[in-house]
Amino acid sequence: MTIRVLHSVFGLISIFLLFPTIGWSQETVIAATTVGECELRVEMTDQWHTLRLRAFHPRATRCDIGRESMLPILDEAFSKIRSSQLERSYASLSLGRLIDYPWICQYLANAARTDGGWDSRIGKAVAMDINKYVSSLLFRKELLAPITAVLAKNGYSVTGVSVEKVLVGSFQDVPLYQGKMFRGRVPFDAQVWLRLEKD
Repeated sequence: MTIRVLHSVFGLISIFLLFPTIGWSQETVIAATTVGECELRVEMTDQWHTLRLRAFHPRATRCDIGRESMLPILDEAFSKIRSSQLERSYASLSLGRLIDYPWICQYLANAARTDGGWDSRIGKAVAMDINKYVSSLLFRKELLAPITAVLAKNGYSVTGVSVEKVLVGSFQDVPLYQGKMFRGRVPFDAQVWLRLEKD
């Protein structure tokens, strides 16, 4: 019993030292960086055992967060979580809206355009709910591999993707898209969560 109490106390001390940005509050900033005019940070909510990757622009406009900016901050955050020695695990990582991550928006639009499960003429999934359909596209290994590699070395795996509030539009709506402007309507934005499991 004494060992468990001491371990918990040590864990609390560790979390204060590792995450001093906000202190012990409902939402704690684990890691933060600046990308252009935006602040990119990873926050944790202990009450719900969830994490959030938040891209914040001071003028409330879209951020353009590339893969080269996302991966290092996730690595930093999950490394701190792992070294905090707290006996807890986190069940999900919210990415917020995909519109702040143009490379994911572009992947989603192109994946849907070439997929038989999507009808670009009417902008709808052929045989399932649109949220479920977009989740299946975003859970593909070719998209998630860089993210899962970062999480895996810090003791987490991605077990699924949850999606809400999908936006459908033309390729002109896809942020920073520079390819051929194909005809039809495709999904390009959504609220997204990665479901996590501690290894």
